[in-house]
Amino acid sequence: MTNRNIQPDEGVFDSALANQRPVSETFFIDFSADQTIAQNLHQSDETVQRRIRQFMEDADSQTQFLFDFQTHGNECDEEVRADLSLGAIAAIDSTDVLPVTDLMNTSFYAVGVGCITSRNRHAPEVVLTTTNTRYVEPDKITANDSDLFSLCDELDEIRKTKGSWATTFREYQEREVAISCEQETVLLDGPVFTQNLITQHSGRDIYDEMMQTGKRFIGVIKDLGSSWAISKWTAMSLERGEGFVLCPIQEQYQQRFGDKRNNTSINKWIGALPGQYIRVVYRPAEKAFAFECALADLPYAVSLLRQDASPTINHEIPLLLETVDWHLRGCLKSRRESKKALSVYAVNRQ
Repeated sequence: MTNRNIQPDEGVFDSALANQRPVSETFFIDFSADQTIAQNLHQSDETVQRRIRQFMEDADSQTQFLFDFQTHGNECDEEVRADLSLGAIAAIDSTDVLPVTDLMNTSFYAVGVGCITSRNRHAPEVVLTTTNTRYVEPDKITANDSDLFSLCDELDEIRKTKGSWATTFREYQEREVAISCEQETVLLDGPVFTQNLITQHSGRDIYDEMMQTGKRFIGVIKDLGSSWAISKWTAMSLERGEGFVLCPIQEQYQQRFGDKRNNTSINKWIGALPGQYIRVVYRPAEKAFAFECALADLPYAVSLLRQDASPTINHEIPLLLETVDWHLRGCLKSRRESKKALSVYAVNRQ
C-alpha cells in the first residue's frame, strides 16, 4: 500500500486514495487489553458515555436535570387518569393522501389530519387539503427569451428551493387542527416547535395563535436518529426509568439561528414567546424517546406519557398517538379512489 502525491486539481476520491493508511496507524491499539478494534471502539464509547452521564448527573437547574420517570408527576396521576377517561386529551397525526406530485412547472399535494380522543377513536376528524405551488408564472415562461438550457436550469433551481414545503404544509395543518379541537390537552406527533415552521412568517403566526389558546401542547418525538445532537447522545446515556430535561427550546433555536442579520426577526420572535417550552428525553424501557412541553406542564406530561404508554415493546409512546396513526391510515385506505381522482385532477389541470 503506497502513498503518492496528489495534484491540486484532483478530487476527494484521489485524496482518499493518497491518504489511506494502515489500521494500526488509525485506531488506538494500546487502548484496550486485547488490542482488538471492536474492543477499542466499545471502550471508547463507554468513555464518552460516562463523560456525558457525568454532565447529566451534575446538572441541577430548573431547565436541566435528571429525574425518575416512574415517579415524577405522580401528583398529576389522578387528573391525567380522569382526562384520559373523559376524552379531554386529543391526539393529532397526519399522513400523505396524495404525495408530492411534480409536474414540469407545478407540484400537487394532499394531506390527511386525524384527531381522536379516548371517546371518539372510531370517528376521528379527518381533514384533507390540497395545494399547488407554481414554480414559474406561465406568462414569464412564454416571455422568456433565454435558451433551452437556461429555462431548464431555472426550473430545476426553483424546484430545489421548494424541497421542504410539503413537510411544512403538513405541520401547519396539524397545528390548525390542534387549535380548533375542543380539548385543552393536545398530543402532537413530533416536536411542538419545528424549524420548518419557525422559519416561515405564517408558521410563526400559527404558533402565536397556539400560545394564545392557553392549551397544553405536548409533542412526542418517536425517532431520535435525526434529532438534535444533545437529544441523541444524552438519550443514549440514560438508564431505564429515567428522564432528563435538556434545555429550553427557545435557547436552542436562538443558538441555531445565530446572530446573522436575516435571522434577527426570528430570534426576536423566539425570545418573545410566552412561557418556557423545554425538550426532554426519557427511557421508559429499552428505547429512548423525547418530548416537548411547557416547563409548567412537565409533571402532567410525564404522568400522561407513563399512564398512556403503548404496550408495544420499544414503542412505548402514548397509546392515543399510536391509535390515531393506525386509524388515520385505515380510514385513508378506503379513500384510494379519492386519491386517484386527485392525481387525475392534478394532471388535467396542466
